[in-house]
Amino acid sequence: MASKPVTKPLKTLSWEEFYKKTDNANKLMDRVWYCIACTEKDVADQKIFWEHWYWKEGEAAKDLAKSKKKACNHTLTISTGGKEVDYPIWPLTFTTESMKMYPAIDLKCCVIAPIGLKMQPVAFPTDDSRTEFRVDYCEAMGKKMYFVFVLDPHISEEDKKKNFEILAEENGVSREWFHGVQWDSSYEIGSTGEPDINPK
Repeated sequence: MASKPVTKPLKTLSWEEFYKKTDNANKLMDRVWYCIACTEKDVADQKIFWEHWYWKEGEAAKDLAKSKKKACNHTLTISTGGKEVDYPIWPLTFTTESMKMYPAIDLKCCVIAPIGLKMQPVAFPTDDSRTEFRVDYCEAMGKKMYFVFVLDPHISEEDKKKNFEILAEENGVSREWFHGVQWDSSYEIGSTGEPDINPK
C-alpha cells in the first residue's frame, strides 16, 4: 500500500516561540545536528549525515530585532556504499520572521548560493535535550520536505517513537513519510570530522 502524500504541517512553531526556544537562534549554533530521518527517500542510502551550524564571524553579537543575522552550515554525508560528500559551506540568514538556507553549488572556479530555501521550524529540543527532535519543513522544486535532526545520533528507538507520536498528534506529521539515515550504533562522535561540541 502506497504511503499517503507528504502534506504541510497542521501546526508549526511561531517565530516568537522559535526564537524563545532557541535563545534567538543561539541554541542552533555551535552545535552539530545529526540528521536521522527525512521525507526524501534518497536519505535511506546515507549512513552519515550531519550539519555543523555556527554564526558567521561578527554576527553573534548582533541584535536580531534590529538587523538580519548570518550564519553558516557545514554538511557532510557518507552513503552506505562509502561515497563521501563534503559540501561547500551553505550560508544561512535569520530575521525575526524567517530562517533561510542557501544551498551552495561548487562550480570549481567558484562557489555560488543563488537560491534561498525558506525553512519553517516545526519542533525544537528544549534546553539542548538529546532526546527531542528538531524538525524543519520546507518546500522546494514543488516538493514538501521535512528533516529530523537530533543532538545525539544514538537517540533511542523509544525516544524516536515518542517524538514521532507527538509530531503526528500535534503537527499532523506522519512517521510513514520518513526514511531513516542508516546510523551505525557504534558510530563514534567526531570520527568523520565533526567537532565534538554538543552540550552533554
